[in-house]
Amino acid sequence: MRTNYRVNSGTRFHVFSKDQLEQLFWDTLHILEYTGLDVHHEEAREILKKAGAWVDGIRVRLPSYMVRKALSMAPRSFTLWARDGDPKKNIHIGPGRAHFGPGPTCPNFIDPYTLERRPYIKGDAELVAKVVDALPNIDFCESLGSISDVHVDLSALYEFAYMFPNTSKPIVAWSFRWDDSEAIHKIAITEAGGQEAFERRPNYVHYCEPVSPLVSTFEALDKLIFAARHRVPLVFTPCPIAGATAPCTLAGLIAQAAAESWMGLTLAQTIAPGLPFFMGGVTSILDMQTMIFSYGAPELALAECGLTELAHYAGLPLWNTGGCTDSKTLDEQAAIEGSFSVMAAALCGGDLTHDVGYTESAMTGSLFQLCMMDEAIGWSRRVTRGIEVNEETLAVEVIKSVGPNGHYLRHPHTRKFFKTEFWYPTLCDRHNYEEWKAAGSLPMRERVIAKVREILETHTPPPIKKETRDVIEKVLADAEARAKSGDTKKK
Repeated sequence: MRTNYRVNSGTRFHVFSKDQLEQLFWDTLHILEYTGLDVHHEEAREILKKAGAWVDGIRVRLPSYMVRKALSMAPRSFTLWARDGDPKKNIHIGPGRAHFGPGPTCPNFIDPYTLERRPYIKGDAELVAKVVDALPNIDFCESLGSISDVHVDLSALYEFAYMFPNTSKPIVAWSFRWDDSEAIHKIAITEAGGQEAFERRPNYVHYCEPVSPLVSTFEALDKLIFAARHRVPLVFTPCPIAGATAPCTLAGLIAQAAAESWMGLTLAQTIAPGLPFFMGGVTSILDMQTMIFSYGAPELALAECGLTELAHYAGLPLWNTGGCTDSKTLDEQAAIEGSFSVMAAALCGGDLTHDVGYTESAMTGSLFQLCMMDEAIGWSRRVTRGIEVNEETLAVEVIKSVGPNGHYLRHPHTRKFFKTEFWYPTLCDRHNYEEWKAAGSLPMRERVIAKVREILETHTPPPIKKETRDVIEKVLADAEARAKSGDTKKK
């Protein structure tokens, strides 16, 4: 019998030592206690003040015990549920598990048929959801864009309403205010079977974003309060830019991002103890030559891995970033930058890694980038699964039975393991040259385009309930009426 035998269940890497993580943790608490954040929401300030925060005008400082209490209440592991009950599409959040999906709000979109860059429109949300539903390594859905052909205040609601019937995978939703948060929630709970059923099996997550440096806006906190009171799992993620809205050093960037996110954590757990909460941080650099927020920089992947480690040290899941690029087209740069950040996210165990499919530094969403990264995610998952070492996988007796100058092709051991031990690509080509030529000599770009179009033309997502369709029609009609009357800011 083996004793004291360490087993590695997968392949991982670490950015920080335990001492460094401890220092980051306590310095983040120091920022919250002694610098604090400007909180532009009166009710939020009152809630935090009653719980023990120090409030001076709009500046709120959180004693470290408050933050540590909130950290202790937030769950590290929970499940996000597929709306159709398919267990293969559920997302189990927990240590060592990395999940991937698109991001929202790109103003532009690569048309899947003309290949032209154009403004994002309503129907694109349906296309994105359908491709997400079909791709095996894309775990959750966002829109890859912000709808331009509806009233600007309704774009988030329209995105959710068009995505929800076209994928059964969990959705990460965003909104402008309380009213569209409420409309989105009505759709989700109707399909779930009511509020109580939704709380047991939540089928979407609500995304909120404070402003760096150190500002919790009214809109971000109003949506947070709505989500907390309706037990909707939350992402609260700042977007600090190293050298612009955050320190130029990556350690300072991470500490500030954590402080901005933990303000939201503390408020959410004060309202709804035990609410699933993703610590966030879309962290990268301001390129000082081009003045863009770089989505292809190695610092993005490195900072995200460091933030992931801090989140896990504190007992939280992380809203990560990867699979994105600064490239303007589906080319070698897009493949390199996207794949490296996917690999980094997989190796550090980023719990929900979003922005897969972002191109042009988050200005343009691309189904082609999303599809190519599905392949990169599959590759990365095989690496992070690691190598299992036991008597059967070591195959000492198999090697003995085959002996020198034999082969393993027909051995039962090969038949047993080749389907699970090996990863098989769907886009990367492994045929010999003659076979590749006979199939049309297609490069990766053309194979990706063909696969996306095939999905759009053949894939049928699981249907939603009739009553959910009725609710979607009603909330959109009500929203249009509010927009026409100018009443889009109602709480």
